[in-house]
Amino acid sequence: MATFSILSVASILVILIQITLDTAQGLTRYYNCVTRDANNQGTLSLADVDICHDKVFKGAQNADADGRPLS
Repeated sequence: MATFSILSVASILVILIQITLDTAQGLTRYYNCVTRDANNQGTLSLADVDICHDKVFKGAQNADADGRPLS
């Protein structure tokens, strides 16, 4: 029983670490895209921010404002 508990806790930790790393990498790519656009153009519009968001977070293009998939 103790082995099962240890494996369960370890599995949960691995999943949480993976989610955290994926989120951090996505946000880094997003901020890099926004910064690159702002530096290249000298300005940053809301359209530029939306384009970067759609590039980095692919599922965002097919979702409404609340994140639900469009049908």
